[in-house]
Amino acid sequence: FSVGAIGLCLEEYFMCICGLVGSTIACVYMNMVWSRISFTAFNLSIAIAAVRDNMGLFVAALGVAAIGFVWLIITVTAGVSTHRMYGNWTIVYVIFSYHWTHQVLTNVLSVATAGIIGRWFVIGDETPTFTTGLKEMLTRARTYSFGSICFGSLFFSIVHTIEGLRSFLWAKHVPLLPRLLDMILTTIYSVLGDVNEFACVYVGLYGYSYTAAAKNATMVIHNQGWDGIVKYHLAANVMFMANIAIGLLTGFCGLIFGAFEYSISESSGLTNPTADGFFVGFLVGFLMSSILLSVVAATINTLIVCLAESPAEFKANHPDLSQGMESAWKMKVKVTRSEI
Repeated sequence: FSVGAIGLCLEEYFMCICGLVGSTIACVYMNMVWSRISFTAFNLSIAIAAVRDNMGLFVAALGVAAIGFVWLIITVTAGVSTHRMYGNWTIVYVIFSYHWTHQVLTNVLSVATAGIIGRWFVIGDETPTFTTGLKEMLTRARTYSFGSICFGSLFFSIVHTIEGLRSFLWAKHVPLLPRLLDMILTTIYSVLGDVNEFACVYVGLYGYSYTAAAKNATMVIHNQGWDGIVKYHLAANVMFMANIAIGLLTGFCGLIFGAFEYSISESSGLTNPTADGFFVGFLVGFLMSSILLSVVAATINTLIVCLAESPAEFKANHPDLSQGMESAWKMKVKVTRSEI
């Protein structure tokens, strides 16, 4: 809300709209999911405790984020050049290319996180150090499991690009192409099967292929009867809202830079330095934070899978966390059943 108010005071209406719409959506969403907030908060607290015991994960996340930032600069530079040479449709290929690379970087980090948190889950405080455990997991993610990661990332990139293009065509009232894209999406899902956010967990824990990992994750969660619980857990949405908030803050920093360094921004070819500065700052902040916070999201997904497979080991190695988790999950089961 404060970002929207600042944008209104500065007469930057794009920033104002983004801030006010974001705060409105957040308030409405919070009211809708109020009964599930305590469960999600406890899951996040356990995930943060697990990450705190493995701080090397954030060192790795900073390195991956730096790579992502460099690739973002390269992509933007190449995208501007290709757009000028070949027209608007090149934007689709540029977005797809960056999205795939971004997904690969995020999933490499998620697979490594799953391996480390899986060890923490099983052996407790005897988790290997950064030089032994995390280095081994990162090496495996970049070598043995890299094909599975790239395939899964490609799948998500194709699906997200097609969905975005379909929405754009619907908005432009194009009659036939959106239905054709719907058929393509249906074909992809029928051929590749069920792919979900827990696939990277099985890739990191057991080194499965991406499709086998997705099928195993779906089967384990279904056998435990946790379909409704997993469907309504809010961790991914919390991470997304945090990314939006960070993006708004960095966008505000970009707006300030554009306002005070107007001559530099104008000489670089920006038609509206303040608005363009806000947009660039928001984009950089959102994308970089999505890489950094993927550690927390992957930790939560790993804990859910490990709890589904072997809850007794968690109780033996982390009794205090296990007791709180058990009570939170029992409350969640009651809320989910009442909503169903």
